[in-house]
Amino acid sequence: MDNKKIGSGKAEAAHHTSHNAVEVMKPFVTFGVKALGLLATALVHIVKNVPKPDSNKAGSNNKVIKI
Repeated sequence: MDNKKIGSGKAEAAHHTSHNAVEVMKPFVTFGVKALGLLATALVHIVKNVPKPDSNKAGSNNKVIKI
């Protein structure tokens, strides 16, 4: 019967140091830029489609009906 000692093996490194921080963060940065572009485009379309307050007064007769 062989006895094995706990902790006698070599511990491996938990993370690899060969990766550059720019390479690791590049997908997150590109996702953030695309998400901000999408939000900006949606905001521009919303602002363009909101009617201006003075646009209805010039061309039509607005009558108030009181009951």
